[in-house]
Amino acid sequence: MDPIVRSRVLPRVSFRAVMLVTFVAAIIAAVARSAGDGATFAKAVIVALLLLALFFFLSSVAFLLSWVTARMMIGRFDNTREGNPFAKDQLPPQLLKPREPEL
Repeated sequence: MDPIVRSRVLPRVSFRAVMLVTFVAAIIAAVARSAGDGATFAKAVIVALLLLALFFFLSSVAFLLSWVTARMMIGRFDNTREGNPFAKDQLPPQLLKPREPEL
């Protein structure tokens, strides 16, 4: 009999994680309903959550723009300099003399 292989297409999500997401969504829905009824504190919480979501969205857009730009520029320019110590397996120039004599 062949062993059962788990599907790699569907993500493995535990029941606990689903319940936690449901709980958080219920709390946000209750606060949103209170904000709709006119509660000032609930309005402030909803605005704070929206601003937090906007921050993460704009951060991801900025990351994607920088990532796409970096992917387009890689390989077009040779950025190794003549004095680069890592390009030719040589040590960098020594600015200060050693304090102890060499053995």
